[in-house]
Amino acid sequence: MKSTHFTTLMCSLLMLVFCSLTYSQSKDVVVITLIVDLSQLGDDPNDPKGLSFFELEPGSSTVISNMEAKDYTVTVNNGTKIIWQGITTTGENVRILKIQYLSGVNAFESEKIRRGLFGKRVRKTTKNRTGEGYYVYEIKFRPKKMQRYYLDPKIKVN
Repeated sequence: MKSTHFTTLMCSLLMLVFCSLTYSQSKDVVVITLIVDLSQLGDDPNDPKGLSFFELEPGSSTVISNMEAKDYTVTVNNGTKIIWQGITTTGENVRILKIQYLSGVNAFESEKIRRGLFGKRVRKTTKNRTGEGYYVYEIKFRPKKMQRYYLDPKIKVN
C-alpha cells in the first residue's frame, strides 16, 4: 500500500515538475509548491503538521527535506515572479488562498496577494529587495473539504 502511495506521489510530482517547467521558461520565475500530508495535518490551523516544500527554479529542482515548513526560506532576485501552489501527498490540489505580509521588508508592495477568482495558485512579482532582512509572510491554504490553515515562511530578495 505504501509503495503505491509513494508511486502516486512521485508521478504527481513529476507531472507537476513537467507542467511547471513548461510554464516557467523565463529565468525570472520560481514555483514554490506546498506539499500537504493530510494524515499528519492535525486540527490546529495555526500549527499544521506534515508539510514540506518543493521548489522549482528554471534549470534545477530541489526537494527541501529535514526542515520544518515554517522555517522554509527561498532566496530570489528582484523582479522574480513567484508562483505558490499546493498539492497533497495523494495528488489532490490544495488551494493557496492568500499570501499576507507579516513583517520585514515588503517585497511585493502590497499587504495581501490573493489567488485569481477560479485559480488554485497565487502569483506575484517581487518589487523590492530585502537587503539583509526577509519578507515574512503568512500563506493561507485549504485542502479540499477541510478547514483553512496558516503557515509563515520567508523570502529573501537580492
